[in-house]
Amino acid sequence: MRIHFSFLVFNALIFLMRSCGLVLSFYAVCLLHEAGHLIALRHTGGSISTVDISGAGIVIGTRKDGSISDKSRLYVLLAGPAANILLYVLLSICGYHRSLAQLNLIVAVYNMLPYRSLDGGAIISLLSVGTVRERAVMHILTAVKLLMIALSAAAVYYCGREVFPLLAASLALFIGDIISLR
Repeated sequence: MRIHFSFLVFNALIFLMRSCGLVLSFYAVCLLHEAGHLIALRHTGGSISTVDISGAGIVIGTRKDGSISDKSRLYVLLAGPAANILLYVLLSICGYHRSLAQLNLIVAVYNMLPYRSLDGGAIISLLSVGTVRERAVMHILTAVKLLMIALSAAAVYYCGREVFPLLAASLALFIGDIISLR
């Protein structure tokens, strides 16, 4: 298990920007998300090789012994967002629409974005790498990511600095994807 310095910086920024209760709720939602992945990994017979905690999130490395099929990997990748969506639905049915329910939905949607360091990007890679459409998919994803940066910048311009973390996250994820390709 490795904890990167960027995780400590991320935590400092989070605590500066939001209330302590909201921050603790955010961490609880993230733990639920990762628990979804771990339960699915255990269900498929996979095992953990590494855990990296950074400002970009938690990356659970699995042993590459060939025992887990692509279908099982897809199941494990979808299990984290599914856990968040399930809790969001349960909280909504119970009439609880406050921050905890909303945070679950936000974490699920965020993790399905098409960046390599997130579940959505890992799913796209799993389904497209090695196919004849791989290059076209990567070009389309680059255009989508640049559009997300432009929309985030427009949101900051029109809505003010309270949405700046959206732009910072879009830029950081885009740069992280570029670095991971090298």
